[in-house]
Amino acid sequence: MSDFNTEHENQPLNRTLLNEAGLDPKEPVDLNNCEKEPIHIPGLIQPHGVLLAVTQDTAPRIVQASLNTGKLLGTAAESLLGTPMADLVGPEQLKMLLERSVNAKETADLQYIVITIKVADQPEDFFCIIHESEGLMIVELEPASIDQSDSSNDFDWIRTFFGRLKHTANRLEASQAAAEQVKEMLGYDRVMIYEFDEQWNGKVIAEAKEEGLEPFLGHHYPASDIPKQARELYLRNWLRTIVDVNYLPVPITPVLQPLTGKPLNLSLSILRSVSPLHIEYLQNMGVGATTTISLINNNKLWGLITCHHYSPKYVPHRIRNLCNFLGAFFSSELYQRQQLDNYQTELELRTKAMRIVDIFTGNVSSSRVIEQLGDEEQTLLGMMEASGAAVCYQDKLMLFGVAPSQEQVRELAGWLAGKSKDYTYCTSRLSLEYESAKAYKNKASGVIYLALTPGHQNYMIWFRPEVVEIVDWAGDPAKAVIQENDGQRLSPRKSFEKWRQVVQSTSLPWREQHLNILPQLKSILRGQTENQLRQAEEQALQNARSLRHNEQRYLQLMDLSPVAFFMITDDVIAYCNNRAVELIGEEKGKSLIGQPFLNYVQESYRPALEQHFTDLSQNVTQFVSDQGQFVSSDGQPLDVSLSLASVIHGGRPSIMAVLNTGTGTEAKGEAYMDAANQMQSYLTTDSLTDLPNRQALVHELDQRWEDTLNTREPLLLLSIDIDDFHSYNAVHGLKGGDLCIQSVADVLNIISITHGTFVARFSGANFILTMAGASASQAEQLAESVRQGVSDLQIPRDRFEEEGVVTVSIGGLLKVPVPSDRPSDFIAKAEKALYEAKFAGKNQVVFY
Repeated sequence: MSDFNTEHENQPLNRTLLNEAGLDPKEPVDLNNCEKEPIHIPGLIQPHGVLLAVTQDTAPRIVQASLNTGKLLGTAAESLLGTPMADLVGPEQLKMLLERSVNAKETADLQYIVITIKVADQPEDFFCIIHESEGLMIVELEPASIDQSDSSNDFDWIRTFFGRLKHTANRLEASQAAAEQVKEMLGYDRVMIYEFDEQWNGKVIAEAKEEGLEPFLGHHYPASDIPKQARELYLRNWLRTIVDVNYLPVPITPVLQPLTGKPLNLSLSILRSVSPLHIEYLQNMGVGATTTISLINNNKLWGLITCHHYSPKYVPHRIRNLCNFLGAFFSSELYQRQQLDNYQTELELRTKAMRIVDIFTGNVSSSRVIEQLGDEEQTLLGMMEASGAAVCYQDKLMLFGVAPSQEQVRELAGWLAGKSKDYTYCTSRLSLEYESAKAYKNKASGVIYLALTPGHQNYMIWFRPEVVEIVDWAGDPAKAVIQENDGQRLSPRKSFEKWRQVVQSTSLPWREQHLNILPQLKSILRGQTENQLRQAEEQALQNARSLRHNEQRYLQLMDLSPVAFFMITDDVIAYCNNRAVELIGEEKGKSLIGQPFLNYVQESYRPALEQHFTDLSQNVTQFVSDQGQFVSSDGQPLDVSLSLASVIHGGRPSIMAVLNTGTGTEAKGEAYMDAANQMQSYLTTDSLTDLPNRQALVHELDQRWEDTLNTREPLLLLSIDIDDFHSYNAVHGLKGGDLCIQSVADVLNIISITHGTFVARFSGANFILTMAGASASQAEQLAESVRQGVSDLQIPRDRFEEEGVVTVSIGGLLKVPVPSDRPSDFIAKAEKALYEAKFAGKNQVVFY
């Protein structure tokens, strides 16, 4: 006998499923114990056939046999062991068997033929089914005499089955047609089609039955009914038959197969005895015979065709093969139908998603986005089959359908943003992951989250409620473990009355089609990101142009001034005017530009000057005046008056210095003061509009803040922004945009002088006006004066005056400051009011 080679094992089931040591008697009994039952190596078969294990060498011999060979073959098992297989079936039939392939990976590959064996000297026909198991050829024989069926119906059955499927409209109708056809072919009392969910619980989705039987359609079965190792067997053993549920199992002798020293692996055996637990389960249902057909696609078990008869019934191998074929065809057909249904559903969802995307990408106006979302509420909810939704856009939170409160949504959005990956997150068990969600699980047990901007300020959330799901189980899963006199053991349920289980804290699962449209919806995110980048680029361009304007002012001041000016970058002289050269002098062959500035400062004064430089670079101050001691290039001491300012030169932080020896005429002293004052004013005024700049506004607010805290007067803040200014820039160019800003600034300056207010250019096309002690009516009148004044300029938006005139939106805040407030809080609230004005349609005034 040759040694067994594991390479020829044909991928049998993993033997780790076998608990070879047995269950620990002290181990608590639960449904998981069932998964330890070694159902693929029971050492037993059903009695309606015999099993022989035969070597595969040059002279095949019988090395194992079922103990019922005496009854069915006329020779006791003990007498067959060790005998040549040719003695039983004859050389010609043995040759015919050996020519058949035994390399089956599942029952659909099994080979069968009809052979004749002499029993009590009388020839009898047997169905012979063969396959290989761990080096041995397994020969299973069933008496052909018990087959009473007529093969003439086979073609009609197939033709009818295909015809029925062709005329079904959907997946459930196709399942019903399959159940009815299989019932007709088998002649069983009941045929059910049963599908698994993600947790391996099953549901009957189609049923064909005899009249008078209790319907099982729609019943659910817990995953413990079909444990893990049984499901693995169903992947290989596509069809399983129990001829008589009340059969007496027949042992195989010897118990251990000679090649492996382990129980014979019967994974593909058609006669393999069934788990006693499953038998008891069927007996409790009153079932007499069963056939089970696996429904498999992409090597995944998705369901079963389960057939019940209420008395013993034999199904010949020919019809079993036919059912196997139809089961395989039905698995493929149903998968294709499911794919088509999913495709059509996804097309519908994608159409809805595109309508939502178009709202965001097709509108410049935020208020128009919000308005259209309200019109498309059903589309927004329908594309995710959601009961509620929330959309936060430009700091405006909108709720649709049944949703948590705004405060709850904002808090939830923060948590979801932290959990999200690639800007998305979904769950069907929110309250089990996020404690705060328990308060509103009836509205939001399931969520899908999508960020609309990189910083998650804008987002969409869809909600599904808790499904207080009523599931009709066939019996109570809690009764699967029962207590008997000899202690605990695992047993099937004793009762199959309907049992209702309430599944809490869970929503209906989000289907793949819903998740598949998220990438499409992310085009909103891409659009918003591009818009933010565009705005950032425009702002950066405005800032750069403002810096260039300032730099031009500084250079012009330096070149025209009669006093010495230096521009110092990284402690090195980057630029100086002619008067500076005259003051310091140039060493022979050397220019002042590129020389360290401290080279011309006496050592005693260097520490003080270095401290001034540090304060300026760290924004401790922006302007410094002092008296210091310098030295000329030829070593002569110089007592000078100097003023220093923090500026930007060549795009880099620099220091502008004006020096005067103070030893000339009084006119030179006045020139120095004028230059210093001019330099200081440049630090606090906007180069384009000549209005105070942002730094000046901050300083002004700080001063007014202290005053209003003491006087308890209200402080007014107006945030004023030119509407759609980036579009105006695109049409008229940067110079046209500059002229527009200057025109609006002129209006604001006149109004500021008239009403005694302070106005500054805050950034880009945005201005802030502030006033202390204004009443509510004064504040409203002032804001309206600004709005109307800009509108009265009649600056055309386009070159053809077809799109109206330039307008501004205004957000206002009028409030008495309290110690817990900060000036920055006032600015932020005024800007929020400005956003509200934009949402309201622009050219509006909104007060917070």
